[in-house]
Amino acid sequence: MNCRLVGRIMEEKQHKVMLIEDNELDRMAFMRFVRKNALPYDCVAAESVAQSREILASRQFDVIISDYMLGDGTVFDILDLVKDTPIIVVTGAGDQEIAVKAWRAGAYDYFIKDHNHDYLKTIPITIENVIRHRRTESKLRLLSAAVMSTKECVYITDMEQKITFVNKAFLESYGYAEEEIVGKDGSIVWVASDQNAKVRGVFETRCAGGGSGLAFVHKRKDGSIFPVSLSRSLIKNPNGEPVAVVSVAHNITEWIRVENELKAAMQEKRLMV
Repeated sequence: MNCRLVGRIMEEKQHKVMLIEDNELDRMAFMRFVRKNALPYDCVAAESVAQSREILASRQFDVIISDYMLGDGTVFDILDLVKDTPIIVVTGAGDQEIAVKAWRAGAYDYFIKDHNHDYLKTIPITIENVIRHRRTESKLRLLSAAVMSTKECVYITDMEQKITFVNKAFLESYGYAEEEIVGKDGSIVWVASDQNAKVRGVFETRCAGGGSGLAFVHKRKDGSIFPVSLSRSLIKNPNGEPVAVVSVAHNITEWIRVENELKAAMQEKRLMV
């Protein structure tokens, strides 16, 4: 893909990019490449680990591009400085093994230098991927925090009915520790069919809020049972294939109690007339 085109299709917001490179010619080549292709980068360059440490003490970046070998250290020193910023490693030809080692240590990706600086052409696409990846991670963290903090009991099962996720409310309501429930068959929260027949008449009602589904009966770790309204959503992968089921259970014991009291009061009133 043409670098100018990549620059245009990327978001207009400038991305904060830090280059750590002790070779002056390579630094100049990078900056010239950014200017020539009008890439939306707010670039800061450092020549050493020490200078990088000073800059990183007061500034944050969306991505860091660092040469492997620096005058006063290596990219591993940079990896130790930052934990939440993606780092792209640049190495010389023949250093692929070192680059892979850095990647395993936490680097996002790596480039192999060439004398013509052709590796720079892959930078816009790689940085765009970095930014998208970080945004996706941020959304997932936000979603996870929301699901974990909701008062509704949420659990996810795969297509083999194995429980893969439960939130805090689920653990508190059902009485399990996370390690006790994750990996178990989803049927663990359901009462046995014969028991279900006995208790169904006690709890059967329309779901709270005017829903159209009947209440279900779930059980806790200690064997006690309680009625729930249950909603389920199928999760599909990009190919449209189902991969998991999200279930949201709401304990409606109190709702049923109030409903029964109202029915009893209305019945008593009719008998008095």
